[in-house]
Amino acid sequence: MSQSRKKSRKRQSVNGRNRGPARTTASSATKTVRRPQAAIPQRQSHARQRLERASAPMLIRLHASPRWLLGVLLGLMLLAGLGLSESWSPLAGFLLAVIGSFVAWLSALAWPVLTPGSRVARVAVVAAVFGISVLKFMGQF
Repeated sequence: MSQSRKKSRKRQSVNGRNRGPARTTASSATKTVRRPQAAIPQRQSHARQRLERASAPMLIRLHASPRWLLGVLLGLMLLAGLGLSESWSPLAGFLLAVIGSFVAWLSALAWPVLTPGSRVARVAVVAAVFGISVLKFMGQF
């Protein structure tokens, strides 16, 4: 097989697919690739900067832990918080308050990049968890 045939076969097989001979046209050579624009940095408040700085060590620890651990712990806490009977209602209320605090903290960190619909949903979830937590503390749920 000649050298030129080998080169054309290499051009034809891209990622295991036969694409045909390589062609260049004037229009494809002048196309520009559009890349996503970087977010315009907005000025952050002092409180926001403090929140991010204070959260950084905990986020690093969470990132270093196994991925399944956080989900299992929160799931067990949620099941225990919702399933404990009246005699254990203060503990159930505490567990639900911990879950609500965690979700509120993560929501606060993600707030600047959330869409308005996502913000409403997160506020509703946090309010529901804290509401159930208060009802558990009072022994009414």
